[in-house]
Amino acid sequence: MLATLVPLFYEDMSVASYCLYAQKENMFENPHLLAAGKYDGAGSIVGIEVFESISEDDLVANCDIIIPINNISLFANIEQQLTGFDGRIVLLMDHSIKPEDSYKKRLHDLKSKGFKLGIKDLPIASVDAYKEMLDDFDLFLVNADEGDVVEQAQAFKKVLPKITFCAENLHTKEEFGKAKDSGLFKIFEGTFFRVPINTQDTEVTPIKINYMKLMTVINQSDFDLEEVANVVAQDPALSIELLKIANKLTINSNIRSINQATALLGQKEIRRWLNTTLFNELAAGKPNEITRLSLIRARFAENLAPAFDYAMRKDELFLMGLFSLLNLILDMPMEDALDQVGVSAEIKKALVNDDGIFSPQLEFLLSYEAGDWQEVSRLMVLQDIEMHVVYDAYVEALKWYGDMFIE
Repeated sequence: MLATLVPLFYEDMSVASYCLYAQKENMFENPHLLAAGKYDGAGSIVGIEVFESISEDDLVANCDIIIPINNISLFANIEQQLTGFDGRIVLLMDHSIKPEDSYKKRLHDLKSKGFKLGIKDLPIASVDAYKEMLDDFDLFLVNADEGDVVEQAQAFKKVLPKITFCAENLHTKEEFGKAKDSGLFKIFEGTFFRVPINTQDTEVTPIKINYMKLMTVINQSDFDLEEVANVVAQDPALSIELLKIANKLTINSNIRSINQATALLGQKEIRRWLNTTLFNELAAGKPNEITRLSLIRARFAENLAPAFDYAMRKDELFLMGLFSLLNLILDMPMEDALDQVGVSAEIKKALVNDDGIFSPQLEFLLSYEAGDWQEVSRLMVLQDIEMHVVYDAYVEALKWYGDMFIE
């Protein structure tokens, strides 16, 4: 099974919801799914196991969770399959669910039990037939790939004036601007929004410059632990965090100094801890989803290193994922951003030129993140990677993020 959570955003770039994208089988090993993938899993909701690995606190507070269903899984035991996230589950159906009595009754029952309802891929020619059923619905996704998203929404709005509209599959800033300016949409989604960007003040403060310099030092192949300890000691927040993690990772030790902590942890752990900690500080003031996405990418890339035959270079792959959005955090071209923190030539090749030995894994990460299961399946076949290896690596990354940065 493959599963990922794709964020949807409000116009201010805060997260409105996460949509579950899942696929039960490898499409290239099971070609029939290319034509009938929507029925994958039939009577069960594919991918919900991912929620067993995360808690409500691991996601943006109060955001909705969108779960796609079809005309078969609608009649599954949804109430037992989807527990938790009370009042935040949106069941997203398509036009395979008809405006017929059996469907209407089931949807009304689910609505009475606290589920929200949404619909996508409904042709404008069919909206009149669905009008009565859609009176209970909360969300309507308008697909920009099907034509001018504003013109579509205007037509739908005449029939469904009270429902919340989401513009999906927006691919450019211009498309977003047009949809936003129309005033018809509350929520937005698309490849342009895989990476949220806001318009806050983006000046790099002096303390952030010091953090970038420190990152340059620790990402050298060999660095002076005492030099790092002296820099950390000048920042109370870093000092506290270093002592906490040093005491956590060492057994029966009561560490009382920064120098002692750095010596006990050694270069490898110091590098790992500082890269993630300083990255969080650099990302302060940006949308939380940037930090979350970068850290999950980093751990996911590291977990997949053996599958791509780079087990000995997993630390580099961690940094590649971690710094994959650094251009947005520092508001400068990626090449310039990477020069600020110091990374290997292979990381630069992948992130700047989409080239080099790490490029295939970066392509895999981005395709997985977007729920592009056809491309993911193709890459798994090319790399001879088992599906369970990928899913386990992703789920572990979610757990790691929750354990390290939420609790």
